[in-house]
Amino acid sequence: RAPEIMLNSKGYSKSIDIWSVGCILAEMLSSRPIFPGKHYLDQLNHILGILGSPSQEDLNCIINTKARNYLQSLPEKPKIPWDKLFPKADGKALDLLGRMLTFNPNKRISVEEALAHPYLEQ
Repeated sequence: RAPEIMLNSKGYSKSIDIWSVGCILAEMLSSRPIFPGKHYLDQLNHILGILGSPSQEDLNCIINTKARNYLQSLPEKPKIPWDKLFPKADGKALDLLGRMLTFNPNKRISVEEALAHPYLEQ
């Protein structure tokens, strides 16, 4: 699930679908789920464990005060580079993956941009 679903954001958009396609792409690259959570909180911790802690700008986009406060209370987590997670993957695939699996839905690649991405031209 996209972070905004788990954090009770009100404004859903196509960016949720982009997140889902990013999860599928990651699974195609590794043959396993990228965020295998047992429940929402576990899945959110898997997301943060890979993407790192959200920036203050990203936190400000979270409408739910409890969710924002929870994220702010967590210890700082570094981002794991995509090429460390998927060392055999094509660089263009990793670029697209990073643009799809972006914490802030407002910064996530759009459907149109994703379809025009160089990785999909191959």
